[in-house]
Formats: sequence, C-alpha cells, structure tokens
Amino acid sequence: MNLPKILWTEQQIFKKTPLFLVVLATVFVGFNVYMSLGIKNTSQEITQIEKMADKPIRVVTEQFGEKIELGANSCPNIKAGNPNAPLKFKLFESETCPYCVAQNKVLDQILPEYGDLFYVEWYGLASCAQDAQKYKISGVPTFVFTAKGVEKPPAFGFLDKQQLTDYICKVSGQC
Repeated sequence: MNLPKILWTEQQIFKKTPLFLVVLATVFVGFNVYMSLGIKNTSQEITQIEKMADKPIRVVTEQFGEKIELGANSCPNIKAGNPNAPLKFKLFESETCPYCVAQNKVLDQILPEYGDLFYVEWYGLASCAQDAQKYKISGVPTFVFTAKGVEKPPAFGFLDKQQLTDYICKVSGQC
C-alpha cells in the first residue's frame, strides 16, 4: 500500500503574497469587527434610552426622598425611604471606605425617585460594632436585604445605580 507523498515547498507565504496585502486584509477585518461592536453597543444604548423615555417620571413625596440623621452614636446612624416598603436593607459602611462614599452617592441619586419603594438604614462599623458582629460583616459596603419580609444573607460590595434600581423595581414590582 503506497501512501501519497506530500510535497512541501520551501517558499514562505510572504513570498507568494505581498506583505502589504496581508496587513491590509487584517486591518480591514479588524476594523469591521470593531465597527460592528460599536454599532451594536450604540443601538443597545439607544434602545435603553427609548425605554427610559417611555416611562413616566416617578414623583416621590419629600418625606421618602431625604435622609434622616439619627446621630453618630445611635444604631442605625441614618435612615431614609418608606418604612412600609416591600424592600428594606441595612447598609454597613466605614468612614474610610471609598466604595462606601460612592455607594452613598448612588443612594443619594436613587432616593428622590425611588425612595417610596425601599427603606434603608446606615450602620457605621465604628458605632455599630454589635450589629456588624451579628451579621458577621467582614468588609464594606455590605448590604443586608429584606425582600417582602425575607431576610437575605449579607451581600458584600458596591452596587451601581442600575443594579440597585433593578433590584428595587424587581422586589416592588412598581417601576
């Protein structure tokens, strides 16, 4: 049984095809992929903006849209939102935590629009050590969510505005 012989040429592919054509084809394909991804992201952004434009603006009463300072030595230190809301959460934070500062900015943005759909209490690690030990808080920011009366395990980490509003809307069913 004779197997066919495979002949290998000693010529490199670049001698057969000019280098500039290979580079040009590679750049062209890469540019097309880049443009396709950019167009897809832009169309997704436009769709999201259109959905937001269709939603009526929510109006929250002033009492639910503002933080209430309870004092640095009390636990919780601050509260805000609707105490009768279906979603309640405790936010454990520290004064020296940059993510906690960012998380507070997100909550400050969300409260005026969604403050009637959730209730939040802020707990400082320094002044509320017993509460932090109860939930075994190991890092900040940490959320302890109670959705429709069911307390969830602590959730560690920063939540951006979209993540937090999505969860508020999901639990309340009112967005």
